[in-house]
Amino acid sequence: MASKIPPPSNVTKDGGRAAALAKALDDKKAPKEAAKKSLIDPLRDPSTYSADELTDMMKEGEVPANFTQDNLVKFVVGEITWAELTGLTMQEAYSFAEIAYNLFEQGKYEQAQTIVEGLVISNPYDGYFHGLLGAIYGRKGMHEEAQEEYTIAIDLDPTNISAFVNRAEIALQHGEIEKALKDLKKAIELDPKGEKPFGIRARALAAATASVLEEALKQSGVDIEKAAASQQKKPAAKAAPTAAPKKK
Repeated sequence: MASKIPPPSNVTKDGGRAAALAKALDDKKAPKEAAKKSLIDPLRDPSTYSADELTDMMKEGEVPANFTQDNLVKFVVGEITWAELTGLTMQEAYSFAEIAYNLFEQGKYEQAQTIVEGLVISNPYDGYFHGLLGAIYGRKGMHEEAQEEYTIAIDLDPTNISAFVNRAEIALQHGEIEKALKDLKKAIELDPKGEKPFGIRARALAAATASVLEEALKQSGVDIEKAAASQQKKPAAKAAPTAAPKKK
């Protein structure tokens, strides 16, 4: 099972929209009859909203008044993100992420997924959000989707050690030993002193995997020490001669 991803150190529990979201989640346990449904659907592609829908969102306060047609054009052509279009700050985004992380810890995966998928849409270039979404997918058994999110997280941040370890764990579950060891090796390289929790986890998984492979070879009748010695005695392959440039 994929390991948890702790919230980033700059997460805050301040007021504003994050507090409102937390309150809304609590109020959902006993919904009021007059409560209005949010017009923004975090699972929906923002570019599919019509002009009328965006106008209604502005009237309801779900999209700030500084929302402009010019910014809409920039969003459509990819110059700004949905978060920038609607005025969502990174501080607010990480506050939402903390709420989602707490829900994840409580086993409320559906609610956590809804929030984080919205954050990924709002901030598609933030590796932490993709990594957190990968952890949620992994816990739900959606391994293909989880690996995809971890891969995006790593592409956006090659130092994301948790994404390497979590992706390796899923690979191990599917018997993809080579892929898993490659990710674990990278995680160990990112934490050479073994000081970080995920660095320690990577070493433990690598050692356990090596132990299992060694035992499997023994049961197959392979003399590991003899095979290793034989491998060391093999002469290094000669490099192919470099071809001379052709005369003009």
